[in-house]
Amino acid sequence: MLHQRHFRAMNTDVGVWLWCTAADRATIIDQALEWAEGAFARVEDELSRFRSTSSLSRLNQAAGRGPQAVSPLLWTVLLSALRAADNSGGIYDPTLLRTLERMGYDRSFEAIQGLGVEEAGVASGQAFGSWRRVRLDGAAHAVSLPTDLALDLGGIAKGWTVDHVASELAPLGPVLVDAGGDLRVIGVVDGEAWPIAVQDGFEPERDHTVVRLAEGALATSSIGGRQWRRGGRMLHHVVDPRTGTAAESDLHSVTVRAPSAAIADVAAKVVLVLGSVSGSVYLLARGLSGLLTTVQGRVLPVGTFRQEEMEPHASGHSN
Repeated sequence: MLHQRHFRAMNTDVGVWLWCTAADRATIIDQALEWAEGAFARVEDELSRFRSTSSLSRLNQAAGRGPQAVSPLLWTVLLSALRAADNSGGIYDPTLLRTLERMGYDRSFEAIQGLGVEEAGVASGQAFGSWRRVRLDGAAHAVSLPTDLALDLGGIAKGWTVDHVASELAPLGPVLVDAGGDLRVIGVVDGEAWPIAVQDGFEPERDHTVVRLAEGALATSSIGGRQWRRGGRMLHHVVDPRTGTAAESDLHSVTVRAPSAAIADVAAKVVLVLGSVSGSVYLLARGLSGLLTTVQGRVLPVGTFRQEEMEPHASGHSN
């Protein structure tokens, strides 16, 4: 029997699907799904840069004041983010918060849309490679940030949470966790993989293809969803750390298939910054697959990602 739970978290719609045929476990399943919703809420409480009381915000506020002890959750996700920065050669950089703020993304996107005001000027960002300036004390679980740096874990926290929840629920049965297109699958239902619709970045009501996942993850990043005008330019939330402003590659959206949602989440953003040629090389060098959509609407499969025959009623979406 398929059990479901749907809720809002991390500024997106989250769905959890858990397959369990044992009727006597209904109460346990209900408790597990309730825990899953709470897990997303706890991560958001600790890691949201838009909440002044979060552990992440308190760490950013203490920049320049020496080592700061952090929670186990913040420590774990930050380590994952810094490893991802190293693996991507700094194209993914979790220390770009001040750059985003200078670009105008200094509040939730709903608040930005509500302003409806164009602000003048776009300041340049910080030096490339700033993530290397974060200092860690493993024994004390303490972090030191330079005065001019602040962390934004939005590029990995959602994927990490999807992985965490899916892994915790998997002992109960096959599971799919989908948070706004960042999704993870563990296990198959009656030998059948989960059908996942990959949406068209230009027309969200239309699907490019359906991917069947028995294990692994999909994540999508796009320049189309979060845009605002500043200094006479249209900007978006995907920053190229080499230029300190919104990425300007030939890609509009990228969907990546990877072993985990965190890996897919980061890789999709990296490829969106690098563009179709360098981005394809990046994916293939890491054994990953992708579906790249250019700003002209051309769809480019990379690796084992294949466009399949369209099917209706997919269990989840990567959008």
